[in-house]
Amino acid sequence: MDVKSVLFLLLVAVALSQAQKKCCFPDQYESMDGLITATVQSGQGMAQTLGVQFAFDYTNRRVGEFFQLSGSMYQYVLDYNKGIMYVINLTMKSCQKSPLPIKQMQHCVPSNATYGGSFYAGDHKLTADTFSYPVNEGQVAGNVTLSVTKDNCIPFSLSFIGSMGGNSMLSVSGYVNYSPGIQDPSKYFTIPNYCPTFFTPEPKEGHAFIMPFLL
Repeated sequence: MDVKSVLFLLLVAVALSQAQKKCCFPDQYESMDGLITATVQSGQGMAQTLGVQFAFDYTNRRVGEFFQLSGSMYQYVLDYNKGIMYVINLTMKSCQKSPLPIKQMQHCVPSNATYGGSFYAGDHKLTADTFSYPVNEGQVAGNVTLSVTKDNCIPFSLSFIGSMGGNSMLSVSGYVNYSPGIQDPSKYFTIPNYCPTFFTPEPKEGHAFIMPFLL
């Protein structure tokens, strides 16, 4: 094998190792999640499309979400420090408090993830790496495919197929309108005074359609 061939193989090896590097997401940012979720509960299939505005705050281990469903505006607060989740119907001024389905907050591409390749969007303006990995924690079990931008590890898309709380689920997300930092944390993380201090029955409204962010 000549020197040029050896150098070429070395360059390929370096490129592959860089492409497969598992990165960590930005610590704090806001974005929009375009979400399609299908579930089967008690033999009945349901599907829902949602636009979820969210703030990801790994520094304080929490996620805040807003979305509209069935004529009501909802706020979700996922507090990973306390292992609790608030489901707040802002329209009806009702609130439910329950344990988080998953206790660990995902901040990086998992160490057990398998690199699936790279792709670009538009005219080579955005390049992303794809990873797949299994999830089996708490009420959630299945397989995840996650793509993140190559340069700064911003989540680009996520799909999940498996089950949550014993119900079959398929969920596909696409993330857009990223902005670094959280401009107004109180908007996302203030808990209304009508929320209970005790755990309530498992949320029924909207709960089946919102996956724990970035499994």
